Amino acid sequence: MSLIYKGIETVDPIERMKQHELTKSLWQKLNEMSIKTGNKGRITGYIVSNSLEDLLELKKQYQDDFEATIFNDEEDSTQIIQIKTPISRLSLEALIELADILMISAVEFNAKFNGLELDINEVKKLNAPWWKFW
Repeated sequence: MSLIYKGIETVDPIERMKQHELTKSLWQKLNEMSIKTGNKGRITGYIVSNSLEDLLELKKQYQDDFEATIFNDEEDSTQIIQIKTPISRLSLEALIELADILMISAVEFNAKFNGLELDINEVKKLNAPWWKFW
């Protein structure tokens, strides 16, 4: 069951639905690569903006528990913030909830949520069978 977050009403419902479908597709691809519910990993989300100042303010919201890095997109002169979660248990619900949270943040700071990704190699390393350590 997904949680309802304060501010979700500010997110365009069509964009939210599209993002949920993309997130479900991502989860399906992860499952095909042997990533399962409960595996440990770090999820990375991206938000794009034309305003460095807005992203600097947004970064402040994620500096305690998350790893947030801002960089320039040379192609179209926008700023991108990359937000990485701490190591946590993976699930479709966790991905959808994180997408919702980042979409709310994007609306709040006049930016656009640009999707999620996971480092498959890191996930596999974090979830290696205990007997492989011997």
